[in-house]
Amino acid sequence: MSNYAGTIQWQVSTNNSTWSNVSSSATSATLTSAQMGTLTETRYYRARVGNAVNSDAITVTLTPSVSWTGNSGSDWNTASNWDPAIIPGNGCAAINIPSGLTNYPALPADATVQTLTVVSGGTFSLGSSSLTLTGNLTNNGSITGAGEVLMAGSSAQTVSGTGTISNLEINKPTGATAARTVTITSGSGNMQSVTGTLTLTSGTLATNGNLTLKSSSSGTARVASHTTAGTISGGVTVERWVDAGTSGSRRLRQWRMLGFPYSTPVTLSGIGGMAIDVTPPSLSMMYFNEPGADASTGTGSRNSGYVSFTDLNQQIAAGQGVMAWLYGTIGRAGTGNLDADLTIATSGTLQESGNSVSIPLSYTPANANAGWNLVANPFASSISWSGITRTSGVETTVYRWNPANEGWTTRNTAGGNSGGADDIIESGAAFFVRASATGQSLTVPQSAKTATSTGLTHHGRAPFRLDLPSERMDANRNRLAGLRVKVSGQGNPLPDDIYIDVSREDATAGYDRQYDAESLGRTSGAGLSVKDRDGKPCAVQFDAPIKEVGSERRYYPLRVTTPSVGQTKIEVSPEGDWNPLNSVSLIDTREGKTYLLMNGTLRHTFDMTSLKEEGRFILAINHVAIDKSGGVPGKQLRLLGNPVTTERIDLLLAHPTAKPKRWELSTMQGAKVAEGRFEPTEGNVQYGLQAPGMRASGVYVLRVELDNGEVQTVQVMRK
Repeated sequence: MSNYAGTIQWQVSTNNSTWSNVSSSATSATLTSAQMGTLTETRYYRARVGNAVNSDAITVTLTPSVSWTGNSGSDWNTASNWDPAIIPGNGCAAINIPSGLTNYPALPADATVQTLTVVSGGTFSLGSSSLTLTGNLTNNGSITGAGEVLMAGSSAQTVSGTGTISNLEINKPTGATAARTVTITSGSGNMQSVTGTLTLTSGTLATNGNLTLKSSSSGTARVASHTTAGTISGGVTVERWVDAGTSGSRRLRQWRMLGFPYSTPVTLSGIGGMAIDVTPPSLSMMYFNEPGADASTGTGSRNSGYVSFTDLNQQIAAGQGVMAWLYGTIGRAGTGNLDADLTIATSGTLQESGNSVSIPLSYTPANANAGWNLVANPFASSISWSGITRTSGVETTVYRWNPANEGWTTRNTAGGNSGGADDIIESGAAFFVRASATGQSLTVPQSAKTATSTGLTHHGRAPFRLDLPSERMDANRNRLAGLRVKVSGQGNPLPDDIYIDVSREDATAGYDRQYDAESLGRTSGAGLSVKDRDGKPCAVQFDAPIKEVGSERRYYPLRVTTPSVGQTKIEVSPEGDWNPLNSVSLIDTREGKTYLLMNGTLRHTFDMTSLKEEGRFILAINHVAIDKSGGVPGKQLRLLGNPVTTERIDLLLAHPTAKPKRWELSTMQGAKVAEGRFEPTEGNVQYGLQAPGMRASGVYVLRVELDNGEVQTVQVMRK
């Protein structure tokens, strides 16, 4: 300023164009903290004398370092909560969060700083905001919240310390490879655990083996969908939490279908958090060998394909699913109880180097039951089954075991399902698919990843014996029109179920690979399947739409199984866009009764006298004609067999609201020959009447009185 004479005037601007006076002095100026501002933005300063502006005007960018104290509570925007007492913002060089405090802050809005340090014991909540770091992160504490830490510096960055981060994103600007890398410091004392989502938008995250994707009862960390612009190098530890489940006060042993998301094999001895028994006869882990799945060489079409691991040095190949008997640390496999929840941990190189993962499938033409493959979810993320691409020789149905329901589930890409299956395959899980030809594969793209959680508990409890599946549907999205049939009974109160659909023009009464799912049995409780046209038991059966609404008849034979005889119940309910003009009934051929679906519900309770019933029950559509408008046409009363050859009359009588009360049989001349009262069973519309006076051949008139006062008649011919 020696080149100028007079009083120096200091001015400040936030946009380098509009200036305000902040101080004046004869030779120098000292700016107060109030004049310096709250340090939430870049400020420019210049000096002038009189009307002449100094050509060497000073530009100052404020980048202070601040530490949280929490002296005045938890409000980020209270200056006295910081040291120095200023409110930090986008101009900050560093934010420091110490430990041992009563109050900790939450980020109120998106912000950018150079570095962040969280001391061991310290907590920093992101809230729902994003904190962008252009420098390094030192985290020995806990960074929580729904927001994320965004590493976006133009030069190389590091992450050091041992702590947890809810959500972490790598989004480096283009440039040299080294500059586009975020490195987790190697060596002990450096382990970062992500509890939510890791996002690889752009740049490389080099882990040095010091990254863990955590899993707990609160959720499981995941790697979000990304392009090849974002990569990850180095090993990653992936956890999978498993609920032990309870039965009274006793923890239950259980099987699980497990998969590991690595491009490299996993050695059994490297699996942490669970016991593995490789000593016969209590072997606790199996893979599925498709070439060996031949009914002629084993106990069943699928069970013969299971092969037990017998050495802890054996490896699980990339993409290979396994069946694991989880029994904790008590006893031996097959007998020990799962004494507590488990957190299974494995390490390896994630399948994140490309846009998709291809999984080859095995098919052995010589086998009667060829094509079953147990494969792993290849990503450390939940994926949607409908997002997976299949070659033409792969069925559209995915088969999974639901241990909480102790039954198999199935789901096809059209939305048809059994066992309550949804579209989600969670991280750390395996699943069965079936190929029908050689050279088939699955392709799982990054776009198949989803943050949505499954509605089932595939890592809940399950029984010891396995046999391969059962299904539900998404009517709103797929506009299906079908019937859900459930059975419950001895051995397990939880029902098994099947789904029959009539919404696809290209479906048939046979087995359609694009829609139908085989019934693969149930190991406990009642089981249910529907037979297709060729006699194959199915858990999901798609058929063509009903063209003649209300009159076109369809019949679907059911197979019911139970582990012990006794009382059993079948329930039927419509789903999706079911046309109510199509009547639904269940025929019990042994009891000679037909039960009609009324007001959306059909229930039939009966006794199982054997462990399997085939041919006894038939689910029928439009077997019974009823007037949905409330009228009473004569065809509502229909004889099953006319003429009759004995004194027994079998009839169907369906009415939307009324029940039959009494009946009377007369000759054509009006002479009464027999009468009686009905004893209706709930939902039943089929009755057998004994008319001992109907001995002579001829024509008789059957008169039926309903409990609402209506009367219906029909002619009966006796041979």
